[in-house]
Amino acid sequence: MIGLSALGIPLAFAFPWALLALLSLPVIWWLLRLTPPRPAREPFPPTKILSELANHEETPARSPWWLTLLRLMMAALIIIAMALPVWNPQNSSLKGEGPMMLVVDNGWASGSEWDQLLVTAGTIIDQAQASDRQIITIFTARDARQKIEVAPATELKNNLSSWINFPNEPDYLLTAKKVAEANRLYSPSSVVFLSEGLDYQGSDELSARLQERAAQNILYLPDGDNTIVIDKLRNEPDAMSGKIVRANSSDPITVGLVALDLNGVSITRKLVTFGAGEKSIDFRFEIPVELRNDIVRVVIDGIENAGAVQLLDESNRRRLVGLISGEKYDNAQPLLSPLNYISSALEPFSDIRRASDANVVMAVPELITSGVSTIVLADVGVLPPQTSNRLQEWVNKGGMLIRFAGPRLAAAQTTTLLPVRLRLGNRNIGGALSWEEPKPVAEFEITSPFFGLEPPQDVFVSRQVLAIQEGDLANKTWARLTDGTPLVTASRNGNGWIVLFHVSSDASWSNLPISGTFVEMLRRVVNQSRSSFTAATTEASLALPPLRLLNGKGQLSPPGVEVKPAIFDDQNNLKVSLENPPGFYGTPDGFRALNLFNADAKLDQLPKDFLGENSILAKYAKEQSLSLKPWALFSVALLLILDCLAVLWMAGQLRFLKPASRSANAAKVSTALAVIVAAGLFAVIPNITQAQQATPQTQADVIDPDFDFSPALRTRLAYVITGVAEIDETSEAGLRGLTKFLTERTAIEPGEPIGVDISKDELAFYPMIYWPIDTASNLPDQQTMARIDAYMKQGGSVLFDTRDRVSGLLGGTSSSPQALHLQQILASLDIPPLEPVPQDHVLTKSFFILAQFPGRYSGGELWVERQFDAVERSDRPVRAGDGVSSILITSNDLAGAWAIDSQNRPMFPIVPPDPIQREIAFRVGVNLVMYAMTGNYKSDQVHIPALLQRLGQ
Repeated sequence: MIGLSALGIPLAFAFPWALLALLSLPVIWWLLRLTPPRPAREPFPPTKILSELANHEETPARSPWWLTLLRLMMAALIIIAMALPVWNPQNSSLKGEGPMMLVVDNGWASGSEWDQLLVTAGTIIDQAQASDRQIITIFTARDARQKIEVAPATELKNNLSSWINFPNEPDYLLTAKKVAEANRLYSPSSVVFLSEGLDYQGSDELSARLQERAAQNILYLPDGDNTIVIDKLRNEPDAMSGKIVRANSSDPITVGLVALDLNGVSITRKLVTFGAGEKSIDFRFEIPVELRNDIVRVVIDGIENAGAVQLLDESNRRRLVGLISGEKYDNAQPLLSPLNYISSALEPFSDIRRASDANVVMAVPELITSGVSTIVLADVGVLPPQTSNRLQEWVNKGGMLIRFAGPRLAAAQTTTLLPVRLRLGNRNIGGALSWEEPKPVAEFEITSPFFGLEPPQDVFVSRQVLAIQEGDLANKTWARLTDGTPLVTASRNGNGWIVLFHVSSDASWSNLPISGTFVEMLRRVVNQSRSSFTAATTEASLALPPLRLLNGKGQLSPPGVEVKPAIFDDQNNLKVSLENPPGFYGTPDGFRALNLFNADAKLDQLPKDFLGENSILAKYAKEQSLSLKPWALFSVALLLILDCLAVLWMAGQLRFLKPASRSANAAKVSTALAVIVAAGLFAVIPNITQAQQATPQTQADVIDPDFDFSPALRTRLAYVITGVAEIDETSEAGLRGLTKFLTERTAIEPGEPIGVDISKDELAFYPMIYWPIDTASNLPDQQTMARIDAYMKQGGSVLFDTRDRVSGLLGGTSSSPQALHLQQILASLDIPPLEPVPQDHVLTKSFFILAQFPGRYSGGELWVERQFDAVERSDRPVRAGDGVSSILITSNDLAGAWAIDSQNRPMFPIVPPDPIQREIAFRVGVNLVMYAMTGNYKSDQVHIPALLQRLGQ
């Protein structure tokens, strides 16, 4: 066989001497041009025509040049077909006699070259068949049950289409044993190794066995750089990152990465370029976390192997965790905020969402709408009914609600959205339910999701909320203290969970939040917000059925009958095998991903002397040899048909194909197409213009023109409009008198006091709001109280004044009508425990030094939020409570003492009639305003010497 490979053309001829007949083409051309076609005959009236005929001699017409060329082409194709042309000829490389051994790498890396491998295998089998040799076939990615048999080439050729490659690594050690057995039984004279080009464990042993008996060794390697894999992906806070690794690093290449969702829809794409000599490169998908959480498959575009695919499951998704705190926002200093340790523990593996509104009525729906899987409530005691119902519905659908105890939850009389019923109050050192010393954490039980964690030896609990002993309390307990009291309880609600940490989320009740164990505990709890089946992942191991698996080309396909359930453990130590190929295991509702490469993928190329220095190296055939004789004869038949049509046309037998008609039809078609295109352009251009001119206007761009911003321009004291004229007039007169006193005695120059409608007015402009309580006023609705709760948590303070010193709210009988009315108002507010102003409170010295807080009446207590410390100290000059109390309650009628008329005269007498009491009442007002505006600045160390000097200490 003689070919044209020297010219770069993969063409050869079996009988090249037949091409000498092409020299006869000039003779054929000379004969064709002298032989004209038969002249056309037309019937005409003979008499008239004969009279006009001129009698003279004419030379015969010649054939047209294109018809002559058509016939020469037919003659040339017939001659070429006789020479038996072959496209992509394969030279026989097999030598010797006897059986040959064919070893085939059919692991994951052969996926991209599998079609070329089959073509090459078919060519080798044809060569063996031509020399009547039998073949021993051994696959490297098969199990130990593979039998060593000799088969005729014809039988093997028929079974070639049934060969498949597997998505797991070849086992060279097992293959070496099979080769040794074949050498012992059949002594092959030739060995052909169709390799995928990678060096695996046991390659030295396999190389020795392949060179043991054979006299001829041929090694086929893939041609190209298609062995590229994706290493383990990481869903980081700002992006999804990973690494791709290649085997051949000689040339620079660019590959594309595609991220797909569960339905195979592309989410994002990225191009990554390898430099020359670069074997690995990092990449990042910098897209929003909501899109990243939808990614279940990342593939390398154009690379068909199981290593070029990375599957993702719930463990790769960053949980969206919403945080809501019961504390005031100005109380949230970095190390004192209830959410500080929670967010620090969750940020490495979750994305934190904070509501833009402190109003829980608005915050909860906002977080749920944003798609959070977990909501954390840090010391939130009272939830409005509509918010509680919304949370309950969300939990039933699969949400995870995590609650932390604290002063507000301990004081709340609520049983909703809790896994267990709680005792009112809390257990602490020195309290009614007291410990002699802090308690450590006990061992985690096997039924707990925290099982496997070492209980922290340096964590102690000094305060907690107690669960009421019930029959199922043990089943709901995930963690407990050494005395048996629950530390973490949980209950299943519908498809979701409610979890309660019986300690606070800051370090005031326990040092658990500042321990490393707290991070792992939160991670495991948040991971419970996965699909429903994953609740069982707390067991030591979990067997999941195959769902969809990767084949050798990296494509997802249904599992075969030979695949067994995958047994996952907490360390995810499961390795890919024939029984557990890479893919998804589980159910459509929840699954785990098993990948070929999880971390630190290393791809080493197979050395070229793998079969010895004298071995033959070859590349995979791009395509199989193809005989061109049938195609040449088929072309001759087509040209012959064209020749016949041309002769008929020239003889006038094809009248319907007139040139004029064809031109007219073509013109009509062209005109119609031009009209359609022009109409389409005129229809599209106006729409494009309108789209470019249109400017979307979002809701954020719209500003209410009627909104009053004037309170933000100057500090003003505010009071709640109760609807009772007498009380509202007193409140306005009282705050006007306090404003005058502030202007005269301090550097503050407030504007005129203002009454606010708490149901609709913006409250954020006012540092403190005075709220007189009267039974004649209507109770605010839930929506209004939610606004008040948000105002208090955003830094505002509300001063409730019952004006009922006689009955004495909280300190007396607490049964006056005003006191009962206030209790109804506070029932829907999430407030912490209260206490009378301690002697060392900042309020006693924020501006004036005060020992009591009278108003129009004296004797009533001023109640503020109780400040909790991990260790109560009695030797401190100033209580180091952080922030401002969001709620203050008095019964002394402060506005009545401050009220002045238009002549700046007091409107109401002091009871008892003591002129100094009114002065002290004004000083109380000044301290309250200073406290609301400046917080606990007097508790700073710089003020201690001056305070001690003034106190005479």
